[in-house]
Amino acid sequence: MGRRHHSIISKLNRNTSERQSLFKVQLKQLIEHGQITTTVTKAKIIKRLFDRLAAKAQDKTLAQRRRIGGQLSDQKSANRLMDLIIPTMGDRRSGFTTIQKVGIRKGDSTATASLSLIAPLPPTPEKPARVIPKAITKKSK
Repeated sequence: MGRRHHSIISKLNRNTSERQSLFKVQLKQLIEHGQITTTVTKAKIIKRLFDRLAAKAQDKTLAQRRRIGGQLSDQKSANRLMDLIIPTMGDRRSGFTTIQKVGIRKGDSTATASLSLIAPLPPTPEKPARVIPKAITKKSK
């Protein structure tokens, strides 16, 4: 077995597809909610991955929008990142998130941390309520 040569992503006792799926879900949750609570190790990895995505999102080209949508497997999250989150960050090139240690998880004594975005999330634009027309009834004879 060869060395991993300073890999920034630890294996987390998962195979490759499970690990990639875990990271996608946590990145989507961070984009959607602006904050997640997870273990310290996962938070450090998600911070690095989010900083890379956010740096790509600052380009604001259609190609980058599609590339980020492909990495997240969710175009809605990619659009939210590029249209709502990145404009609030200003001219930052890195440091989009912050990690704060929360405490120890009771079940397995693992250190937990809160990973949140530096800038507060703007409110999500709400869609107007959909008006459902009344059902058309046939007249009885």
